[in-house]
Amino acid sequence: MGLSKKDLKLPDEPLRLKIKELADEARYRFSKKGIVDIFDILEDVAFFIRKPLETYDISGFTTYFNNEFIVFLNSSFTLGHERFTAAHELYHILYNDDLLKKEKLLMNDNVYRDEDERANVFESEFLMPEDYVKDLFYKLVNTNKDEVEVRHVVRLNSTLKVSYKAMLKRLIQLDLCNISLYEKLSTYGTLDKKEELREITKIEGYDISLIIPSNVSYVSKEYLEIAKQNYEKGKISYGKITELLGFINETPEKYGYSEPEDDEIV
Repeated sequence: MGLSKKDLKLPDEPLRLKIKELADEARYRFSKKGIVDIFDILEDVAFFIRKPLETYDISGFTTYFNNEFIVFLNSSFTLGHERFTAAHELYHILYNDDLLKKEKLLMNDNVYRDEDERANVFESEFLMPEDYVKDLFYKLVNTNKDEVEVRHVVRLNSTLKVSYKAMLKRLIQLDLCNISLYEKLSTYGTLDKKEELREITKIEGYDISLIIPSNVSYVSKEYLEIAKQNYEKGKISYGKITELLGFINETPEKYGYSEPEDDEIV
């Protein structure tokens, strides 16, 4: 017996269409402000942090502290994976805000599991809009669903800035790729074939940044401005601003600050 969409953890169509409406509304809401990239959107609604961790047990999380949402993403994952996590956390901020304010963290237990599953659906609907995916498919691939190849998936995932495997599942979900091809095509999203996938991506003329870990250290611009203002007003020492900027792999010298002879870390 072959695979089913349920085996790939794809949602039932009624749920998908319901979440699709939410994703379309959210996308329109931010596009009206001129914000389209998922990282820029998180910057707009939360205190946003990206930092590599020495574990793959945590992709990211959202919490609420001091009257502000805080989103953390683990940049040890590939950039494509990280962007999906970002969309997941955006769902929680937009539609679970009261829960977050009350609980601070949404744990993956029976109480919040349904919302976490809805956030998983939101990731795809937000980053890979159905109509746009179909338009791109006929523009960049335009082949029978039984003839989809790795290079076709690469063209789409590179354009939409998502992971290879997420794109493949989306094509199956929208009936643009036959599910019978999944086992063969999905192997290119594994560690064993990562070098082959990178080579195909290059041959197709795309950057491989989506399919390698970014290892970025980034904190919201608000963090940087607060650190600079506090230093310029004499509220923190040169040593302290060195420490704060070091968290995001930057130095005081980049911003025109030089070390006073009598400074010490406080």
